[in-house]
Amino acid sequence: MSEGLIKAWYRGAWWLWVLWPVSLIYRAFRQVLVALSAPPKPNPIPLLVVGNISLGGTGKTPVVQALVRQLTQRGVRCAIISRGYGGQVGLGPKLVMAKDSPVSVGDEPYLLWQTTQVPVVVGSDRQGAIKLLANEYDLDLIISDDGLQNLAIKGDIEWLLIDGHRGLGNGQCLPMGPLRETPHRLNSVDAVMVVGGQTGTMPKGVAASSKSVIYITPQLTQLRQLHDNAEASWPDHDSPVKALAGVGNPQRFFADLAAKGIRVEPFAFADHHQFTPQDLAPFYGMTLIMTAKDAVKCHAVADSQLQQWYYAEQTIELPEAALQAVLDKLDLTGKQDHHG
Repeated sequence: MSEGLIKAWYRGAWWLWVLWPVSLIYRAFRQVLVALSAPPKPNPIPLLVVGNISLGGTGKTPVVQALVRQLTQRGVRCAIISRGYGGQVGLGPKLVMAKDSPVSVGDEPYLLWQTTQVPVVVGSDRQGAIKLLANEYDLDLIISDDGLQNLAIKGDIEWLLIDGHRGLGNGQCLPMGPLRETPHRLNSVDAVMVVGGQTGTMPKGVAASSKSVIYITPQLTQLRQLHDNAEASWPDHDSPVKALAGVGNPQRFFADLAAKGIRVEPFAFADHHQFTPQDLAPFYGMTLIMTAKDAVKCHAVADSQLQQWYYAEQTIELPEAALQAVLDKLDLTGKQDHHG
């Protein structure tokens, strides 16, 4: 997707109205597809889907990381399924293993496997991924990274994420706007979560929803060296640094760095960009900070001796009420005592 079109969606460019008839066709096609699709099979293990209705980054990966971390602390045995976008798996399903790489299984699944230490299965066959996990592991919950629009699965719980800064853009469906479904989808999920932005402020393009809105504030917490993952100190505020991001919404990363008082020169790449040594060559000898998602790819192609290249870990703390709602609805309360 071109950067120019994405910017037009979120600033509400007038010329997008020429695409309105195509958007109507897209919406009609999806309605027919939904009507003709067989109902999803019941889930052998409870399924929680973390997704969105807009193209671009909404913070799904850090929310999934937080879910696994905070539920595991409560004794809930979790696993993750993901399409593996940008990887080479295809239909799958494939269990992510130590021999895999971001190139083979996709950057987000590899990062989730690396940071959560729970089973992660990738592939476009989500039903197959669920079956693999059900056959191989004793689990309490499977978390789907994205998948609200996947007609082969239906979450027992569904969370819909919205970027607090960009909202839903002009509120229109593809290709006139960034939406894969109409905003009415907000009324059919279990929770609407606004990631970033100003707490209590309804994002652009979001009408009143029958669901209560949960506001989440991501934090850049720890800086780590790219070559060995060792903890590092944040740079001096007076020292300008280069910032690199190949994510769905790179401007949010740059803004988060600036909010920490860091003077950044931003360099944005396409989401899921597979970095090459040529991409990174201009940054040699400079102080560079990138996202954790980019770090799993850049680590393999960067000089191992580089001491001034870092990545920033982003942390989310999910509200206690949101976690308790999951435990209550899926009858998972007390799993900690049950598992010992």
